[in-house]
Amino acid sequence: MSVQYFARVKSPEDHEAFQRLVKYYPSCSYEDWQFREQKKMADWKSRRHAIKMVDITPAEFEAYCKKTGKPADLTTFLKAITDKAF
Repeated sequence: MSVQYFARVKSPEDHEAFQRLVKYYPSCSYEDWQFREQKKMADWKSRRHAIKMVDITPAEFEAYCKKTGKPADLTTFLKAITDKAF
């Protein structure tokens, strides 16, 4: 069984900050984003994958980008979530 990592964005304000900060981050509303993420999680669960939610803030992501020298894009965002889970 594999583990799939998902960001737990705690507020609409953090979601909006990620929209400004992360290149290619979904431009939909916070509610729509949560709905889409729930659908993705249900799909992964149906394939017998474990789901792990990872708390992340815009400040933590900015610090991750500075520390690693990576661009603030969606690929780096997903990598930051995975790295933070460990």
